[in-house]
Amino acid sequence: MNNLYKNQSGELLINLIVTLAIIGTLAVISMPLLKNYQPGLKLNLAAKNLTSDLRYIQQQTITEQKIHMIQFSTSTNSYDLLKFDTATSTLKSVFLPTDISFDSISGFYDNIVKFNPYGAVYEYGSIVLVNTSSTTKTINIKPSGYVELQQ
Repeated sequence: MNNLYKNQSGELLINLIVTLAIIGTLAVISMPLLKNYQPGLKLNLAAKNLTSDLRYIQQQTITEQKIHMIQFSTSTNSYDLLKFDTATSTLKSVFLPTDISFDSISGFYDNIVKFNPYGAVYEYGSIVLVNTSSTTKTINIKPSGYVELQQ
């Protein structure tokens, strides 16, 4: 009876080693593939975050009946969420990831998207983000204030 258990424990050890070898091989093969997807994932995340921040500022403008805006800085690859009351205050500052930058910002005076108390924008236009693979994501802001992330 003891020999039966010894054979089974030997098989278990071999099965465990083979399983770990297969998992290790798959990990080594898949790492370079995942690195190819990383710039695209970062670009999608940055575009979704910017779209969300634009919609947030629009809602704050409607709710508080105070002008809110986002000011873009192409030199620092960042943008600030601002509230204009008796003085301008910064609600939040966002820096884009190092491999994401503004490709173009068009239609907005002084790179500022400003919403009025009805939720519409003073000037409409688009913001284009680009990653190191030269893939772009475009965010369009319509005259009505509709913020659209193009897929």
